[in-house]
Amino acid sequence: MITPLPFDSALFGYPVGKCLVTDNWNEETFLKEAHPFQLVYLYSEKELSCKSSSIALVDVKLTYLEHLNQEVSLPKDIQRWEGELQESLTHLALESGVYSRFKTDLRLKNGEFEKLYRLWIRKVWEKGEIFCATNQEGLVTVSVEGQLAKIGLLAVDSAYRKQGWGRKLVIAAEAFAIQMGAERMLIPTQQKNLPACKLYRSLGYELTITEWVYHWHQSPQPVISTLGEIS
Repeated sequence: MITPLPFDSALFGYPVGKCLVTDNWNEETFLKEAHPFQLVYLYSEKELSCKSSSIALVDVKLTYLEHLNQEVSLPKDIQRWEGELQESLTHLALESGVYSRFKTDLRLKNGEFEKLYRLWIRKVWEKGEIFCATNQEGLVTVSVEGQLAKIGLLAVDSAYRKQGWGRKLVIAAEAFAIQMGAERMLIPTQQKNLPACKLYRSLGYELTITEWVYHWHQSPQPVISTLGEIS
């Protein structure tokens, strides 16, 4: 039922696993199997009703899809980043994760969020997948596998929001994806990230997947989540 995650375990310094919740999922069985782990991610296609206070809803993940318009071109004030990995780019990467479950789950107190996002921005920098506004007003990362592209990180500096940079960055990602032969673009985000959801819908993206994500955490402390208002 639970699959060990060696990468996450090594990064966080304790045993981490994941569980795909199916129709025959049983909470009691899960809790018995979870004992060797400190953290387990549970992914479900529907909302769960759990008795254990150690299982908390930490994200309602939304994935948007758009069929790419071949006439899209790269905005002049957005370029592929070819310089060194600067701390300003890492700052934007951290800004992109303000709604991340690794940040909103207040039981994670060992710097998990920063460890993950600092490594994430380094990995995409090594692959040359970062596109950045001229004066680093914002950045977007995009990966392409065959005909499918995916936006990973997207952030606009707080001083430059509501100026159209988010739209430009998505268009830049689309232009690169088209150049690389992609025909579709996926963008995952959080239900609570209302500005992002609004932006993607305005650009013609359609919601295709809704996924409820829970964390089971082996801790004597009570569960505290910032997603209490999400139904």
